[in-house]
Amino acid sequence: MQDSTESGTAVLPESLLDSVSLLSKKWHPAIVRCLADNDDYGFSDLERRLADISAKVLTDALEELQEYDIIDRREISQSPLRVNYTLTQRGEELDDVIDSLAEWSETHLAEPETEQVVLVADDHQRIRTMHTDWLADEYTVRQASDGEETLRQLDTDVGVVVLDRRMPGLSGSEVLDWIRSQRYDIRVVMVTSEDVDFDLVDMGFDEYLTKPVRQAELREVVADLFDRHEYSTQLQQYLALQSKLALLRVEYPDEALSANEEYQRLRTRLEELELTPAELEQVDAEVLERVPIGGAQ
Repeated sequence: MQDSTESGTAVLPESLLDSVSLLSKKWHPAIVRCLADNDDYGFSDLERRLADISAKVLTDALEELQEYDIIDRREISQSPLRVNYTLTQRGEELDDVIDSLAEWSETHLAEPETEQVVLVADDHQRIRTMHTDWLADEYTVRQASDGEETLRQLDTDVGVVVLDRRMPGLSGSEVLDWIRSQRYDIRVVMVTSEDVDFDLVDMGFDEYLTKPVRQAELREVVADLFDRHEYSTQLQQYLALQSKLALLRVEYPDEALSANEEYQRLRTRLEELELTPAELEQVDAEVLERVPIGGAQ
């Protein structure tokens, strides 16, 4: 089969190359779109709309678009000199092309939104349904009614697990241990109606909520845990440890904490983590209110 170039027919016609050259210049499509929105713009109006353009670049671009009969320059007054720019018929047709290119780009070149998946695991159907309803408008929510079903629902798409600590069969604590043993990049908020005890020190959750959980509280924590996926491993560990410390301080008097070896071990682990100011600046102020950095000992 004879190549088109060998037969004398150009692979890309000259007209297409001219069009690509015209549209590839950064400010040409922008000027056309501005004038499509408002047909009464002067030079200073375009300067304000195109904030980063210099006066010389704007002048050169307007002159070239006039040469191609894409825009029309109209003199409104001579003293002082005032001109307006409008799209010609050819310019209006070009704007349709630019609009189609923008739609194509949004459809095919835009970064796809990453689906955020939450797994709600609780053996009480009413609570499971309620927590799902609270989160469904922001996330894709899966449900599990016991530990075994939780494991079946888990995969690398899950970003956050809202995990009931006490479930029949495989408990939430055992599910949490399994998640950590598999090294899933999953944040876990442990939910329970039981009293807070010191055995939570060695549990690998990121946040801990006591029932009954409020809607705003759950939504806030889940949003924060998705944000933590962007943090360094050390910062994630720091926030998880701070959450445990804050929880224990609420539940126990200072004298009990001072005498408790597990609490002191938790403090030691926290002090061994060295964070840079840049890392701490990533943490939202609302998170710092709930999980104070440093704080009373």
